[in-house]
Amino acid sequence: MKKTENECVGCTSVGLHCLGSGCPNRSVTRYYCDECGCEEKLYYFDGRELCVDCLLEEVDVVEGSC
Repeated sequence: MKKTENECVGCTSVGLHCLGSGCPNRSVTRYYCDECGCEEKLYYFDGRELCVDCLLEEVDVVEGSC
């Protein structure tokens, strides 16, 4: 799942000038697993974006494979 988050670091609290809407930390895109919510590399499977752990829970193991 794609989320846009405000990751303001509080520049004015440390004496720096705030860039306002031009700040790159104000609108950061993050991607989270649709199943568990963790932020890792995602794979598109069956209409969902899943991390590798959740993806492996969705697929069947073929018996006799290494």
